Amino acid sequence: MSHENIVWHWEQATPDEIAQGMRWYADAHHVATAIANGDAHLGAGMLAIYSPQQGWIGNVLNAARVLRERKGIGGPGSGMFATTGQKNAADRLLSGERYEDILNGPKIRDFAHLIEFGGDQDPDAPRVVIDRHALSVAHGRALTSDEYDSAPVDGFRRKDGSVNRRHYDHVVSLYRRAAERISDRVGKRVSAHQAQAVTWLVRQRLNQQAEQQRGPTRLDRGRNRARANSERAWNDFRTNHLPGLANCPGTGYQSAA
Repeated sequence: MSHENIVWHWEQATPDEIAQGMRWYADAHHVATAIANGDAHLGAGMLAIYSPQQGWIGNVLNAARVLRERKGIGGPGSGMFATTGQKNAADRLLSGERYEDILNGPKIRDFAHLIEFGGDQDPDAPRVVIDRHALSVAHGRALTSDEYDSAPVDGFRRKDGSVNRRHYDHVVSLYRRAAERISDRVGKRVSAHQAQAVTWLVRQRLNQQAEQQRGPTRLDRGRNRARANSERAWNDFRTNHLPGLANCPGTGYQSAA
């Protein structure tokens, strides 16, 4: 892994990807606030709870449904791609617990934090969401699911309640260094989470281009169908229940719907 790989991905970004990535978490904050009726902490926590193994639009839809119905959804027979553990975590959040006391992994904790505040609450303590695409950026190539799963970035909660994030924070430090290099080049401050968001959009666009060049596999086609279904369902939900919500940050993939 190298911060230079992150800088390379930034250099492949289109002007639109840079603009979208720079405001990605600010836009996600707006979404979280809207789906939680003004409570950014609740909305961000719910988005984080339903984020694992889920595309972004499906994640937003699931969180919005739970917040509207005021009960956790998940597990067998729920009709939602979510676990019983996620349902229980959602119910805890709805009952008034804070997501900091519910979420264990550094990725979803940082995801919730950045969405709640629309960026870093403290610029001197940067947060970065290291998912498979972000780790791929640092590696300089698309990682397989197996490669990502073998990376020691999950962290764990210690008995004293603190979260071990040593390996995770090594990758965060690469994004922080890349952001400093990028800031020098563009002549304005770029935060580590903004560098991550921009390069995350680039990585997903490159993944889609590679898929189109080689021809989609059965798994690719299944993912595309799921993404299209999520986009249609979210658009319907937003039209019916959140007509004032205009902007929802994207993922770098072309619309599948």
